[in-house]
Amino acid sequence: MLEHPIHYMRFFLKKELNALYTSIVLRDLAFSMVGIFVPLYLLIELKYSLSNVILFYVIYSLAYLLFIFPSSKLVDLFSFKYITLISCPLYISYFVLLDFIPSYSWLFYLVPFLLGVADSFFWLGFHFEFAGASDYKDRGKEIGNWFNLSLFSGLVGPLMGGSLLLASGFDLLFFIVSVLIFGSAVPMFFCKYKNKRMEVKLREIFSIKFLRDGIAYFGNGGAGIVAGVFWPIFVFSFLQGYLKLGSLATIISLFTLLFTILIGKLTDGYSRRMIVKIGTAFNCISWILKIFIKNLFQLVGLYLFGGFSSMTAELPFSALMYDKSKNRGEYFIMRGFYFSLGRIVILLLVLWIGSLKSSFLLASLFSLLYMLL
Repeated sequence: MLEHPIHYMRFFLKKELNALYTSIVLRDLAFSMVGIFVPLYLLIELKYSLSNVILFYVIYSLAYLLFIFPSSKLVDLFSFKYITLISCPLYISYFVLLDFIPSYSWLFYLVPFLLGVADSFFWLGFHFEFAGASDYKDRGKEIGNWFNLSLFSGLVGPLMGGSLLLASGFDLLFFIVSVLIFGSAVPMFFCKYKNKRMEVKLREIFSIKFLRDGIAYFGNGGAGIVAGVFWPIFVFSFLQGYLKLGSLATIISLFTLLFTILIGKLTDGYSRRMIVKIGTAFNCISWILKIFIKNLFQLVGLYLFGGFSSMTAELPFSALMYDKSKNRGEYFIMRGFYFSLGRIVILLLVLWIGSLKSSFLLASLFSLLYMLL
């Protein structure tokens, strides 16, 4: 007699790492459907200026930075599965209220704040949990699996998001994304969960021994916000269409997905720092070259090169982060603080300079700080 599919799902999700993979994939699918479109929603649909879009993400980053400290208390009190549940209403409120900004302009300031709080809850808990569930010897492969599954979500997410925007607009897109966010909490309730305590030594967060690593995360946060906010705006200015943007992001994700398998194996077989340095050098070059893009051919080529170089740096960088954390709560709080600070600094610098392409030069400089980890 054949087993019902639900029994196979329960068996698969009993392993904590598999439950984490499934949860993060559903979350990434939701955000890949809408993530690259939110800056454009603010800029194109709601007619905000680039300065206001930057302000939106400054508020988000400040909220993340401030709430990373109380988030550690929640992670300590509750298991990660309850942290995902706590963050779900915040994420859903974020997407629902995004749709109401045209009617209530004051929501422009509340919405990014909600996202920052939700992200501080979720990511602190996720990193702490993944560090405990993953294995040092296979960590490159395990992070590669996570990145691959997330990239697989990225294959369909932007295309689905672009198609929904073309057919129905942002209302339906925000609704579907909200459902997926809630669904991302479910897998954690199937696994045999280990309720680990996050005992934090707050005075160690800003100690000298963490400063070098903190500067690396500062650079990581700064380069990441450029990739998430300014790069989609720049690409859209060439393509002039949501579906075209979503389709291109899907194609790039497909090629990056294949490349990630190789990087995951190299991360476990060779020096992780050496691979980070190689990836960082290429990543720095890719950001500099993006400043000089003049046509569609150059755009696609550098989008692809940027995906490869970014993955070569990011995957071993993440493996090193989990290695160095030794599953200590204060390490992940430190990481979140400097990560958010890097975002804020680069956003304010672009606001001060007033040029979209200046963010690419700043991203190239910030990415060099990866080598300090």
